[in-house]
Amino acid sequence: MKSGDEPIEEFLKGIVLPDYYSEGHARQLRAQILSGLHTGRSGRGTGRWWKTAVLLLCLLGAGALAAEIIVQVYHCYFVGKVKGGPYIFTIKSENGETMYTTGVSPEGGLDAAGIEQQRKDFEEVAALRQRNTRELIRVLDTEVKDNPPVRMFLYKYVLADGRPWVSNESEMEDADPQIASLRQRGQRDILKVSEVEFGGQRARTLSCRYVLSTGRAVTMSEADPEQPAERPGSVHLTSTQWIELYQLASQGKGEFLGSTQVQVQGRTVTLQRYSFKLSDGTVVIRSEGQLDASKRDLSAAQWQELNRLSEANKGETLGTYDEDVNGKPFKFTRVKYVLSDGTEVIRSVGKPDGQQ
Repeated sequence: MKSGDEPIEEFLKGIVLPDYYSEGHARQLRAQILSGLHTGRSGRGTGRWWKTAVLLLCLLGAGALAAEIIVQVYHCYFVGKVKGGPYIFTIKSENGETMYTTGVSPEGGLDAAGIEQQRKDFEEVAALRQRNTRELIRVLDTEVKDNPPVRMFLYKYVLADGRPWVSNESEMEDADPQIASLRQRGQRDILKVSEVEFGGQRARTLSCRYVLSTGRAVTMSEADPEQPAERPGSVHLTSTQWIELYQLASQGKGEFLGSTQVQVQGRTVTLQRYSFKLSDGTVVIRSEGQLDASKRDLSAAQWQELNRLSEANKGETLGTYDEDVNGKPFKFTRVKYVLSDGTEVIRSVGKPDGQQ
């Protein structure tokens, strides 16, 4: 299977994912995961390539009771399709709580039968993930100069009918206890501030980075606790509208409205305001600003450039090292890339020891 870098960052990387207003939606959008639309696809020679952009906004873990794995039942629902973009599915628990939302863009599109098959596949993968019935086939660490690295895992699942399913996932799942403790102690970096204006409401989201005990970082979106409570009867964007907004923002398809300054956690932040018109005619204003230029992630354009350099092997190999990941030996290769603006990025790709 080819383990080249997937274009997951090109879609949403650098975009701060706004939290929905309800508590359930806040959990749904808690991971920026990078927080983002991930590409999952089957291996060459093993079947059809599914270019699946998956927005994993929350990774679900399995619970154990008396050494028995308790697998919760999740139901997947087709929500709609973004014009010129992905098909949107929502996964909910048995009690109807939204757990996460995904968007997929398979080659050739989906007919009614394809949508139903995709829905069933998501439900099956959710169950396999809880049982940890999967194979870790690649680990990718990405480090912007002077910033802690971010780790992504590439897992392979095998569905009941033998089809492979490949998914990029963050280490958010195992980091939840650490993140909760760090948040309580105020040990986090606010990388970006994002505001979305719609329906007479203004929702502010903070892109927060937590540095784990491993030295690696995870980034997630959190509602600004200082923003006013929403008014009763407020109108919200749908999941499809949110994802279309992210897509337009990542592509730079907004009308610049100027700059404005806001106070965030006692600091003054300059936001760049843009107006976006969605395919259904809805107009949304989105603003974004950075608190500290030295503490940052790559922009969408920089991720695209990094992926092109990686695909073309235009980097400087710094060496290799061994590391046990999830109890198995992996061999990592470190490569440095220099972007056109001078930004230095080091990517370390780890594969199971002995795999080419």
